Amino acid sequence: MNAETRPRRVLIASGGTGGHFYPGLALANELRARGNWRPLFLVKKNDISITALREELYPYAEIDMVSMPRGPNPLAYARFCGKLFSSVLAVTRIISDFKPLLVLGTGSYVSFPAIAAAALRGIPSMIHESNAVFGLANRLSGLLASKVALGLPVKHNPFAAKSELTGTPLRDFFSAAPGPAAAKAGFGFVPEIPVVLAFGGSQGAGRINQAVFEAAGELSAGGVPFQLLHITGKRDFAEFSAKYGANPGIHPARVKVLDYCARMNEAYAAADLVVCRAGGSTVSELARLKKPALLVPLPGAPGDHQTENARVLANAGAALLLKEGPAFAAELLGEISGLLKEPRVIGRMRENFAGAPLPDPLRAAGALRAAMETLIGGKNDGN
Repeated sequence: MNAETRPRRVLIASGGTGGHFYPGLALANELRARGNWRPLFLVKKNDISITALREELYPYAEIDMVSMPRGPNPLAYARFCGKLFSSVLAVTRIISDFKPLLVLGTGSYVSFPAIAAAALRGIPSMIHESNAVFGLANRLSGLLASKVALGLPVKHNPFAAKSELTGTPLRDFFSAAPGPAAAKAGFGFVPEIPVVLAFGGSQGAGRINQAVFEAAGELSAGGVPFQLLHITGKRDFAEFSAKYGANPGIHPARVKVLDYCARMNEAYAAADLVVCRAGGSTVSELARLKKPALLVPLPGAPGDHQTENARVLANAGAALLLKEGPAFAAELLGEISGLLKEPRVIGRMRENFAGAPLPDPLRAAGALRAAMETLIGGKNDGN
């Protein structure tokens, strides 16, 4: 095998949550498609992403790392420091054995030990931040990283001199989506009536679920035409399925309640309006598919990053930002009702995505790969 075809090895520190894991997985798929890369994932012990890595046939290594404690407990900090020290040593050994040309972190708390070990071994490293505010792991990792890739524009970026706006890589199936009519039919909806898609993340969101349910009842009572695809999360599914079934005013054919949806590209395609949180990957998905949204940031999110994420689309006129205040349910009802009654406004919001300061998310994995290639230059795996 000559130098031109010998695979380039990269260690991808990822996992913890879908928002951190899926961008790393999308990048790995891009690298595998190129044929001259060999990714190895670094995850925490017993990480939820391991099942997906096994299904996708990606090798991985585990480290026994924990998140930084938020409270004042000194024993928790002592445990964290011990885990951090041992994790950096473990990653250093992994780097010695695997010999990657570059280490990439996607923002989970396994990222910092990986980036720190790369700095100790003198090899290039890069982090990817999918949000409009740096998370703690990336704020620390950015001090040591050779390059910083951004999914969204970041105000007051301390690493501006070494940053590049690449976008956030999306899962492969977002490259293909059915047309709106076919997508609606796939969920049992009719094409003539607008569809509202509501979800709150994999675990659901109780206040969003309740507010959407109340809005569905009020819209039905007011004679506003709508269809609803409500993804409640597994925790709330039984409760809200029963609530919808017990409300005689809500037409059962116009509402579909799911606990989870693996076909999110089809769910987005069916939607005329989306009600959801404002995680970095979600914002990128909305931008890719140009779906007007009512964005409800997660209260208490670190650094209030979801609010800043939402503002990226809200400032472009492609979304509206709603906070979970005391009048949240009434405000959500008012916004949904007003938009459903004025479809031209929804149309303008869709057009306004053209002015959002975001690169095409489906090109993000390629942009990350190009940035990696720039960092390592012409180097290839020496084994």
